[in-house]
This record gives sequence, C-alpha cells and structure tokens, in this order.
Amino acid sequence: MKENKEKTLNDQEKKSILVHTGVINFKTRLTLVLEGLSGNAFAKKIGMSEAVIRDYLSGKTYPSLNRLAIIAQKCDIPVEWLATGKGECRLLPETEIRGCIHIPFHQLNETDQQVVNIESIPFDISLIKHHGFNADDLIAIWAKGDSMEPTISNNDILIINKTHCKPLDGYLYAVQYDDQISIKRIQNQGCNLALLCDNAKYPSIIVDKNTPQDFEIIGHVVYVQKKLN
Repeated sequence: MKENKEKTLNDQEKKSILVHTGVINFKTRLTLVLEGLSGNAFAKKIGMSEAVIRDYLSGKTYPSLNRLAIIAQKCDIPVEWLATGKGECRLLPETEIRGCIHIPFHQLNETDQQVVNIESIPFDISLIKHHGFNADDLIAIWAKGDSMEPTISNNDILIINKTHCKPLDGYLYAVQYDDQISIKRIQNQGCNLALLCDNAKYPSIIVDKNTPQDFEIIGHVVYVQKKLN
C-alpha cells in the first residue's frame, strides 16, 4: 500500500515537472516540425525508427538529450524551443512566437457597433495547434439572442472554422439563412436539413438541400468563449 502511494506521488511529481518546464507539449512542437511529412518520411530524414517517432507524436515517450539534439540539428531548430517551447523558432510566425494569434471578427451587419468596433480577438496559439486548425481559416463572431441557450448565451464569443462546412448531425454551425447569420445545430433529414435550436421555445427550420440559394453554412463552431455574468 505504501509503495503504491509513493509511486502515485512520484508520478504526480514527474507530471508536474513536465508541465512546469513545457516538456509535456513536446508532441505538439514535434508535429509542427514535421512540416507535413509522414511519420515514416520524417523518421528517415532524421535517422530514427518510425516507431520511435510515433511514440513521441502520441506523447507516450519523450526523447533523450542526444536524440533531441539530433532532431534539432537535422531540422535546423533550437534545442531549447524543441524541448520546452521557450525562445524563438523559424517555424512560427512572429505573432505565434508571442503565444497568441489575432482572429478577425466576422461583420454580422453594419449596424452592430459592438462587432464593428472590435476588429480581432487574441487567441491562445496552443489551442489552435492542439486541434490542428489553420489560423487563417478561423473567424470570430458574437452570439446574439437566446435561441441556443443553455449551450450558447447572448454575447458569447464563438470561433468558427470556415473550412469545415460539411453538415454533420449534432454539430454546431454558423449559418446564413434569409440574410441573417445565426448558430444552429444541424441534423440531416433525407432531402432536408433541420436547423435546430437548443432552446426548446424556438422552432426548428427546415431547409431543402436541393434549393439552398437562401442558405449557406459559414463554418463549424470550434470554440465558445462564455460571457461571465
């Protein structure tokens, strides 16, 4: 019993060190270092086995100091950045080195001064990389009304991925319908799409897939920043 408790404490201490030093996010930085190469192609490039690279990318293991140095040298990147995320790296634009990017607000309409006066919102770059998003594909919008309560409230900030426009059942999308932009949960119903509201007091909207001239999916809601009351 005592040995199990000591092992748990040791594991917790090790994880705390990994988090504090930034080493725990090594797999995220390594994914960036691949620059689109497959795990097999990257392994050949740096002279290691694909299995080793696969374990690094999954976060199962971390490289020894000599392997870390080899990866850094072969890929022309700083060892410190690769190990801890600290310092600058040629793979990151200047805005991303600072730890955040600025996502532009989508103009809902010209009379909405709250949207017009804010041109962009700073967003944690680690969230972008963790989910594999391309920052150029993201926009921000203000949520309006209470049709998606309790999931989304009035004036919540939503991050939308414009490249994910294929309607998948149950997912939240920013949609334009009858010249209005709103957030709806989508459900495929044969030849129709149902635009659902999480608030039961609002009716669903049925859109004919064959006549979508008044309907457009702007993108998939990937992040909700809640307004604090």
